[in-house]
Amino acid sequence: MNGIVEIIGKVFLGLIGLCIGSFLNVLIYRLPLGMNIASPPSHCPQCNAKIKWYDNIPLLSYLVLGGRCRHCRNKIPFRYFFVELVNVLLWAAVLVLFDLSVYAVGYALVSSVLLAVVFIDAEHGIIPDSLNVTVSLVGAVFTVYSIFEPSIAGMVGTYEVVWWEYLAGGAGAALLYFLVWGLYKLIRKRDGLGGGDIKLMGALGLVLGYRSALLCIGLSAVFACIYLIVRAAMGKLDAEKPFAFGPFIAIAAYLCMLFGNCLTGLYLSLF
Repeated sequence: MNGIVEIIGKVFLGLIGLCIGSFLNVLIYRLPLGMNIASPPSHCPQCNAKIKWYDNIPLLSYLVLGGRCRHCRNKIPFRYFFVELVNVLLWAAVLVLFDLSVYAVGYALVSSVLLAVVFIDAEHGIIPDSLNVTVSLVGAVFTVYSIFEPSIAGMVGTYEVVWWEYLAGGAGAALLYFLVWGLYKLIRKRDGLGGGDIKLMGALGLVLGYRSALLCIGLSAVFACIYLIVRAAMGKLDAEKPFAFGPFIAIAAYLCMLFGNCLTGLYLSLF
């Protein structure tokens, strides 16, 4: 009976994830512009026609309309479909790997925020505070909930993260990034990290705990280095031009949510 309840719960959450993917497109477009995310209602950015509910069904409406506005027939950016698809895949991975719990729901919500971070920071070079606050709130819930239920279970195994590890992760990750920012500023006389990166890493530390937060910091640096090496090999690297670091943090954080305990355990076992 419990298995059936868990399956129904995960299917329900998957449908919610599908809907949130559609909402993410609103956030990605409006947050960097300082627009209200609730008003005006969804509309075509080219002809301003209000989008009816049946044209706003995640994934399906885009396919039915052939990627075009029903009214003006102009193309709808493929990004809208892509974001919805990726978001539901991110949620699916979380719901498959973890037992239905507060942790699974929190990881799913954070994965959506991270997806928004990737697109907003890559395009605008900013990470809105509202996204960092959302991640911090999930971390705060984890901290309190872990006092009563520290075990996180699923296909990745069962492990425990006690409440102080979340606080240590948040404070330690933010402090480490702040020190890196300060040292780079002292040596190069310019910013090496944005304030949004520091806030995001601090918020993620609250979600991951200190062990996975340290892994996230290392992985994000590795991913960024690979990106810069590839850009340099292609002759497209401008050393004086800043690049968005948020997407690398986001990708590393998602991997750490899913596999952080396995990876840190494997690393520690070597010693």
